[in-house]
Amino acid sequence: MVARLALLILIAALLSACVGPPPGEGCRSCHRPHHAEKGTCVSCHRGNGRSTRLAIAHYRLVPAELSHFTIPGSVRVKEGKRLAERFGCRRCHRLGGTGTRLAADLDRLVGDDPVRLFVAIRQPVLFMPDFRFDDRRASDVVNAIMAFAGAAPAQGTAAVPLVVHFEAVRAKEDNLFVTKCGGCHRLLTAGEGGLGAGTVAPNLSGLFSPFYPTPFKPGEPWTPERLGRWLDNPRSVRPGALMSPVPLNKEEKAKLVLFFRVNLEN
Repeated sequence: MVARLALLILIAALLSACVGPPPGEGCRSCHRPHHAEKGTCVSCHRGNGRSTRLAIAHYRLVPAELSHFTIPGSVRVKEGKRLAERFGCRRCHRLGGTGTRLAADLDRLVGDDPVRLFVAIRQPVLFMPDFRFDDRRASDVVNAIMAFAGAAPAQGTAAVPLVVHFEAVRAKEDNLFVTKCGGCHRLLTAGEGGLGAGTVAPNLSGLFSPFYPTPFKPGEPWTPERLGRWLDNPRSVRPGALMSPVPLNKEEKAKLVLFFRVNLEN
């Protein structure tokens, strides 16, 4: 009987060692608890809260800077939403239930890795504008995106972007945007993917959408007619404009404006 009891105690001890401490208990061996009302450490920071081995405990850890989206009323989330509006994220992405589909639907990122998203903003992929955010601003935008995704209705089958973008295999020399605008600008289009190679002038993706960050004039969004006026002489619209008039004949101008209309109007 004594031997049987000792065996049961040994088995219980072994099972306890296999199961490990409750989630977050390993974290508290090094870190002081905070926001305890939110639940366990992994509720906000992910990782492996049962382990005290650093490499395992911190696997896919979400650092504090990127976990503010889990805190209701976070000022960092509010600032990130303001930045997303100011820099026109929705001209290419769906975010908070609205936006275009030229690029990925950000409302589907619930459960995604905020660190991966942070890297994508700081090191933009082909044709994504480089907003030159510092770490603080990039973190705020990540928190806003994750907050929007967390509040979005459950999605079914993953939706693909309107356009899948690859490095161009040819220069598309016959495209009027490439020859007349692409030296300074870049553009995502619904019909021909990414065009242009310039980075010294604004990225024109989503120019005719209501989300483009810089309007034709205050309170006046871009339209095909207004684009035509701009091409004639940018400085007649904005006296301080750095862009010079684009040398286009009447046929080229009509063709270029039509290209924008077909590829950018919602």
